[in-house]
Amino acid sequence: MLARHAENLFWAGRYLERAEDTARILDATQHGTIIRPDAAVQWGDLLTVIRVRSEFTETGREVNGHEVSEFLVADAESPGSVISSVRTARENLRSVREHLPTEVWEAANRFHHELENRDLVADLDGEPYTLFLVIKGWCQTMSGVIEQTMPRDDGYRFLNLGMLLERAVMTTRLLSIRWAHLSTGTFDDAHLTLSSVSAVEAFRRLKSPNLEPMAVGAFLLQDPVFPRSVLYCLMRAETLLGRLSDQPSDMGRTERVLGRVRSGLEFADVDHPSVDLPAACAELDEGIRSVADAMTAQYFRNADLQPGSPLGTASVPLGGRR
Repeated sequence: MLARHAENLFWAGRYLERAEDTARILDATQHGTIIRPDAAVQWGDLLTVIRVRSEFTETGREVNGHEVSEFLVADAESPGSVISSVRTARENLRSVREHLPTEVWEAANRFHHELENRDLVADLDGEPYTLFLVIKGWCQTMSGVIEQTMPRDDGYRFLNLGMLLERAVMTTRLLSIRWAHLSTGTFDDAHLTLSSVSAVEAFRRLKSPNLEPMAVGAFLLQDPVFPRSVLYCLMRAETLLGRLSDQPSDMGRTERVLGRVRSGLEFADVDHPSVDLPAACAELDEGIRSVADAMTAQYFRNADLQPGSPLGTASVPLGGRR
């Protein structure tokens, strides 16, 4: 596979995952602030999780549910918004249409036009939960179409690697930012954190009905079977990376970096009372970004990273090439 095609698929996966994660976190926070009005402070946390706080501050808007939701969903000028993420994912997929099943392209195109044709601001004012459900539903449709129609070749692997690394870093940052609230031990804060990654039922079935903060943190970081835990994402990414057709006979650079990050997390005592969980998350965040940097250097023709994503650092034009 040509490097530019692999890069476009990798970034399409990242932007699709970003759109879904953003909608899920917004939905959970909306519900949380209804139950607990004092939880409104957590709207600012979303901007930090998604790494767009400085961009939001530059707009001069107040940090509240309406302004943050509009900025993260409907602001076409913000590379971190859902509308921008879906548009950019579609452009990346459009550039590799010859490598995609028709169903994948058609789903991405319908998703894009669905959002473009809606009055997103009015939806957020009137029925935000319905809009979040639509966004999550389309992202899950995309995931299902990809799983059901794409051959398990390198294109499939790069697309899923993008999704998995983006998901891992979003979960890591969510836990790090929310830990100040979660560690107080209240049920509502633990429920809000878990619901932000659709993990409430899984945690209760696999772990405990009691939402103890350290147990919640360990679950989101280290559970090997929950698909939104950081460890699961890294393990799955490691498997896909090892199956790339141009992988050298010995372990490649990216695989070594990913292996170190994965093993460091897998064998860490993150649930020990002495562990500084935000510091551990910051180190893990850096490690996941180093995996993305290694992939860029090893597989893609350009060293620049796309803007607006938790893994990205450089500023380059949206769409098209990436």
